[in-house]
Amino acid sequence: MLYRRLRYSSCGVFLLVLSILPFTEVSGQNGQPYVVRETVSDCVNVRTRPSASADSVVCIPAGTQVTVLESVPYWRRLPSVGSQQRWMAKKFLVPIIPPAPLTSTAMPADAWLEVHFVDVGQGDGIWIHTHDDGIDGNGRFEGRNIVIDGGPYSSDRTNPFLPYLEDRAHHGAIIDALIVTHAHTDHYRGAETLSRHFTIQDYYDPGFPSTASGYQAFLTSLRGTDTDPARAQNIHLGQGNFGNLDWGSELTAEVLYTWPGNNTGLGSGNTLVNNTSIVMRLEYGNHSFLFMGDGEGKDRNDSPATARYVEQILITTVSATQLDVTVLKIGHHGSETSSTLPFIQAVDPEIVVVQSGRKSFNGTFIPDATTLQRYCDHNAAIRIYRTDQNDEVDGLSAAESPDGDHIVIRTNGTTLQVEAFEGGQPFTVNSCQSS
Repeated sequence: MLYRRLRYSSCGVFLLVLSILPFTEVSGQNGQPYVVRETVSDCVNVRTRPSASADSVVCIPAGTQVTVLESVPYWRRLPSVGSQQRWMAKKFLVPIIPPAPLTSTAMPADAWLEVHFVDVGQGDGIWIHTHDDGIDGNGRFEGRNIVIDGGPYSSDRTNPFLPYLEDRAHHGAIIDALIVTHAHTDHYRGAETLSRHFTIQDYYDPGFPSTASGYQAFLTSLRGTDTDPARAQNIHLGQGNFGNLDWGSELTAEVLYTWPGNNTGLGSGNTLVNNTSIVMRLEYGNHSFLFMGDGEGKDRNDSPATARYVEQILITTVSATQLDVTVLKIGHHGSETSSTLPFIQAVDPEIVVVQSGRKSFNGTFIPDATTLQRYCDHNAAIRIYRTDQNDEVDGLSAAESPDGDHIVIRTNGTTLQVEAFEGGQPFTVNSCQSS
């Protein structure tokens, strides 16, 4: 679903902007009492839409009691005044009544988990939002926000992930977990941008000792210095420091693989760094997701019949039940170095997502058609979604390829829905259609 928003440009012209509405999540609890945090300086703006760019209708001071009717990512809706809706940033509100003890583990039909694969060009950028029932503190349906990687662009002007999140959030909004799968620029540079604009609760990465200066500068900014405050409240480097990934009792989140602390059997150079990737699995009701980072299964010229590297490790160390998932975020942007036949057979996905752009690697563009064909040969009913949808046909350059080919998957634990976009417009993928 789209809404139209008039934005005033610097040239004095109103521009018509199409944006994707965040999914509405009705709390199921009418009229929950909240109070504006006492730590707020001055007051908090109440806006006409759940967006920082929406008009402010009033500014409410700290300590003021309000009533919350429903929640969407990063925002809570207050009672309307006339026909005008009113929204306040979730970060500045705390419940007055302690949360009720959980009495049921049933999954409400309106409890949607959202996974946004954002078109960041040649790189990965994923935003996961858990359902928010408007009842804070009971450890279930808390409206958590998890980001995996941030794409390749480090400046505010060029990073497409930043406006995607900020249009649904606000400056300083909380990212409960920021995960950088490995120390390559098309994964951490955009995450550095997000860390300047959002409050990072927990940061995770493999702990691989990369000496890349940009990556080291990023870690320094997260830790903070004598002159600059830390951008992440907690930093977890290496799986031994990850602890349990608890983003709500309704969701099972687990790291299936990351850098083991040594480089044996992981290749060298870029191959080695790719194979340090965090591989994460989410399970929600009857549906599951596998996020491969840039984990590989072979060298480019190897036969796909035999698995190596991360794919081989997963096949031999992870149970068949854990590897068999509904949605697979393909490894290494769909490169020929991913997706060996044994791995595809083990994962057996219904949906494959490819995050890629139009960057040339010595004349090669990824995803490789041979890689995608292996999924179609395995199961012709597989649906393949790409964040470079028709970028080649449209003649886009690498810089132009982040053109709104977003993929949004949502599940209430029983029903799975996919919204795909090409250039910001709704797009339908048929079985095993990849272009």
